[in-house]
Amino acid sequence: MSRLATTALALVLPVAALADGHAAPLTMAMHYNQDQAAPLLECLADYEAETGQAVEYQQVSYGEYLQTVLTGRIGGTQPDIYHLYSIWGAQMADNGVLAEPPAALADFIRAEYGTTADAATIDGTLYGVPTEVSVYMLVSNMALLRDAGYDAPPATWDELREIAEAITTRNDQGRVETAGFAFAESSSGAGVVHPFYALLASRGMDVYADGFAEANLDSPEAVAAARDLATLVDDGITEKSVDAYDAFPAGGAGMMVMANWYKSAIEDGLGSLDDVVVSPIPAGDDWKTLQYAFFMGVDSDSPNGDAAWEAVRWLNSADSADDSGVSCMGRMLSSIGALTANASDNAAMGEADAFTQPFLDALADGRTVSQPNVMQAAEIEGMMADAIDSVIAGDADAEAAMGDLDRAVEDVLFEFY
Repeated sequence: MSRLATTALALVLPVAALADGHAAPLTMAMHYNQDQAAPLLECLADYEAETGQAVEYQQVSYGEYLQTVLTGRIGGTQPDIYHLYSIWGAQMADNGVLAEPPAALADFIRAEYGTTADAATIDGTLYGVPTEVSVYMLVSNMALLRDAGYDAPPATWDELREIAEAITTRNDQGRVETAGFAFAESSSGAGVVHPFYALLASRGMDVYADGFAEANLDSPEAVAAARDLATLVDDGITEKSVDAYDAFPAGGAGMMVMANWYKSAIEDGLGSLDDVVVSPIPAGDDWKTLQYAFFMGVDSDSPNGDAAWEAVRWLNSADSADDSGVSCMGRMLSSIGALTANASDNAAMGEADAFTQPFLDALADGRTVSQPNVMQAAEIEGMMADAIDSVIAGDADAEAAMGDLDRAVEDVLFEFY
């Protein structure tokens, strides 16, 4: 969308005023630290100078964000503007915390952010502007692949298994020294759950049925996706104890499924990205992958709601662009190596480096599926991680484990849908 068009959609919204005639300060809660948010803080100063509207930045710990803002709202200390992980949105919307954006802003979001607008949509209602977006792809250390006799990343899961097996080496005790493939361990279980989402979507199946009343976790497609992950351990190609977060940057893993935000850690560990190639998670011509995102929304009880939405719009639109044409949020996200799905920002930034471009291409080509904004998402994904891990470890049959998981997840869904 052009600068002219973006400016044309801007509503001249009234701002709440104090008794002395000055605009009431807005508060914005985000999880970024002061160094990460530095470009945004500069923008907020510019916004105040330009409009007279102050926006106070509040850093909230990522791990405590949802609980902090919900507790604060009970106490009447909620911020005007939230910046939240999309899967927190369902609980916040269910509690009546989030306001709907003005119609003109909603039109801008749908036009500018494409399918990533789904990340800010709960039960069909749009609640904010998508900001940071992460996409999962296969990341390969080509130096290890070439040493094993391969000059390109795998295009199918069978090829991934073949290449990974050729790379894997073990010590005298039989433990993996160099892993052909490594899972990314995390407290949320995302290292297995997010690749599972991608493999399931590539088979044309959603995790949930429409309306979230039922799950599809006992479907043949879900069972096959869990088995795909399990065979990597079953066949001795890798071990769950090998953590891709540590092994890949150290040159100890040939491939991993990872999001774009890990770029700097890989570059720091390997010394450069020259031998790193990003490609689709191998699932054939119809491959899909997972995206998750954060979005900016406004508290439904904010006395300064109109002013808050105007600040959100400005920060994410061409009205805040610098000489390069990149918005304030686009500049901040770029400075920390994160991605935005804002089409105008991506166009203004031009072609990305070889590592980043495949992630952007997946977004632009409609290959991404948004992480579902379902009630109790974190609890459900923890259950998914436990079930898939049990299959990977060989402690449970895939069909039985996924059937048990499906029933347990539907019990949770029954409470809300």
